[in-house]
Amino acid sequence: MTSADDCWTDHRLIRSIMSIRLMRKRRMQKRQSRPKLNIDLLGDTTYQQQLQDALSAALPKQYPEDTEKHWGTLSTAIMNSCKNILGQKKRRHQDWYDENDTEIQQLIDIKRQTFITWQNNIHCKVKRAAHAKAKAAVQTQVRKLKNQWWTKKALEIQQLADSGDTRGFFDATRAVYGPSYRCLTPLRSKDGLLLLKDKDAIANRWKEHYKDLLTCSTPSLFFRSQARK
Repeated sequence: MTSADDCWTDHRLIRSIMSIRLMRKRRMQKRQSRPKLNIDLLGDTTYQQQLQDALSAALPKQYPEDTEKHWGTLSTAIMNSCKNILGQKKRRHQDWYDENDTEIQQLIDIKRQTFITWQNNIHCKVKRAAHAKAKAAVQTQVRKLKNQWWTKKALEIQQLADSGDTRGFFDATRAVYGPSYRCLTPLRSKDGLLLLKDKDAIANRWKEHYKDLLTCSTPSLFFRSQARK
């Protein structure tokens, strides 16, 4: 727009129409982990006795002469008995909403009931005000419960850090924020035919890309130098 020269500048105003397309977010692949047995139950004498009885019934009286078959039979019997009695250890992610689920659900039920009452008589101002009050109470109480939960967790983690309990500190942090998963984003080769998934191959491809990008000649500078000649 050459006519926009009221700003007393040597720059020219440019007007353009752009078409922007957002890229789809890549879903992170979760790392497959081996399930762990809930060995914490072994502290209870009841589970100890149940596991002993299950092992006595599951272990065979005779084993094959082959070592591999012997170990396969023994390990299968032990693992099946432990899974049936102890079960797998579930890693539960701590969350402020889940731990206050009962109280929050009661507030939501009250708000829902006031809403139904108001909808049955939509022109009643009293019922409308009661619904608005219940809605505000839910928002206020939920925000209060969230702040209390995070304050309590922050104090627990701070006490672990002050006492020098490094293991407990990281365990408490992972319980709040959850485990992190790392994965490599695949990258295509220069010709676009091969999908690189190896870490070293991806690093070499980025190196090759930036090398080509930084060593290429700029056409505008070339034409400008030719014009001066």
